[in-house]
Amino acid sequence: MRRPFPDVAGLGGAFAHTVYLISRREFITRVRSRFFIVGTIVFMALLVGYIVLQALVLSRAVTTVKVAFTPDAQAMAQQLRAVTNTDPTVKLLTSSVPDAAAGRAQVRDGTVDALVSGDPTAPVVSVKDTLDPTIAAALNALVKEAALNRALTAGGVDPTSVERAVANANISIALLDPNAQQRGERAVAGIFVAALLYVSLLLYGQIVAASVVEEKANRIIEILLSTVRPRQLLLGKVIGIGLMGFMQLVLLGAAALVAVSRTQVLSVPTIGVEAVLGGLLWFVLGFVFYALLYAAGGSMVSRQEDLGAITTPITMLVLGTYLAFFWVIANPDNPIAALISIIPPFAPVLMPARMATGDAQAWQVLVAAVLTLLAIAGLNLLAARIYTNSVLRVGSRVKFIQAWRGGD
Repeated sequence: MRRPFPDVAGLGGAFAHTVYLISRREFITRVRSRFFIVGTIVFMALLVGYIVLQALVLSRAVTTVKVAFTPDAQAMAQQLRAVTNTDPTVKLLTSSVPDAAAGRAQVRDGTVDALVSGDPTAPVVSVKDTLDPTIAAALNALVKEAALNRALTAGGVDPTSVERAVANANISIALLDPNAQQRGERAVAGIFVAALLYVSLLLYGQIVAASVVEEKANRIIEILLSTVRPRQLLLGKVIGIGLMGFMQLVLLGAAALVAVSRTQVLSVPTIGVEAVLGGLLWFVLGFVFYALLYAAGGSMVSRQEDLGAITTPITMLVLGTYLAFFWVIANPDNPIAALISIIPPFAPVLMPARMATGDAQAWQVLVAAVLTLLAIAGLNLLAARIYTNSVLRVGSRVKFIQAWRGGD
């Protein structure tokens, strides 16, 4: 009979086939469970509901717009206030600047949202990347009115010329930072990806550890190890639960993309697909990395009550990685931020988040992936040894030195 798996790295087809059977059992058992089905539906509903809620909040929110005027355009300030007072969704704040250069500096540093300068019949409106549509429409109306008044005052002009002058009168928008809106959307996507991976690594890592303890406490582990090796059981369990988590994240990511595209909260073509694919790739690497730690930790205790004490250091490491993300995203050009995102313990959360924000360079992603794969290979040897030496010890918590050395 032909073996379903060829020899790989000296492990043999029998080894690989056993790992496949164990992982298949874990995957099928868990995706058919009520926890997975109900949990996935609830998570999808909460995620879609949150996105829809954000869209409703944004649609009803009052937008405060700060507009500065140079002396030659100051006459438009009072007129603009009169026009926008009738719109409850926009709150206009006006100010004066001595010249256009000073006003553009305030736009760049965020003190004001827009600067109006120049002749009232053809003013230039300087903004970072976009002008509020209500303000833009009001300014265009004022410019047309000013052009009409000037043409009529001049006299001796036929009506056709007056209408043409009014129709051609518009503001000119100068973009001082055209990518600001895209960066804002990417920052939101980065926070979303980091939070999702943080929760996923903790949740599925704890499931791995709890599964090990459950089998150990019920003495099922003794039956399993009578037919398979500890390392096969470890790898099969990690792969099976990882596939279950991957499937759940794919469903959540698809639901998020559909909700975002429908509500237009973010620009899907710009960031959605990249963020989702990067998050899924790094979930695989991050899950394997941390699941091995959680499995090794779970094998050192025999009761669910003792699991928290052994897995707390791992949980704190994941939490620290998530908290570090906020410093990294606030300092995208800092070499230390780039270095931290490459190091394996932090890379599974920080690197996909930096990919979503557009701050990660291709070589950094490649180096982080290679280092994470090397770390997984080394961690696999360490976790397999601890798991092998601890999983059959029932009773008190196994100390690390005992798990490493084996024996009594």
